[in-house]
Amino acid sequence: MSDVTSTQNRINNTKEAMNKRQTFELRKMGDNYESELKEVKEKNEKEVARVKKDYEVQLSKEKTEAEVKLTKVRNQYSKRIEDETQRFERLLSDLKQSQADRMAESTMSNEQQIANVESKHREYLEKARQKFEEEKAKLDA
Repeated sequence: MSDVTSTQNRINNTKEAMNKRQTFELRKMGDNYESELKEVKEKNEKEVARVKKDYEVQLSKEKTEAEVKLTKVRNQYSKRIEDETQRFERLLSDLKQSQADRMAESTMSNEQQIANVESKHREYLEKARQKFEEEKAKLDA
């Protein structure tokens, strides 16, 4: 029986050694996977941080460019508004001057017409008085 017992002991020892080896290999594999996972996680975190930083830099750059463009457009429109205001004021001044000139011309024309009408009336009255005097002289004679 000793052969059987010794064989069983050897088999048990072999099984135990195999179990220990498998356990060791599983732990070793688990440790490798864990360290690999940790490395990948760190690498991904670094990449995400880099992408965030690049995004923020790009966003800041575009924001600055947009502000510069906005300032430029505001300055252009401010200048355009100023130019249009000056043009409007010149047009208004020209229109007022033109209206004043037309009014003066119209007043002068009206005064001339009034003077002509008064002159014609005086002539008519003078002729009528002369005719009256002639008729009165004929009647008195």
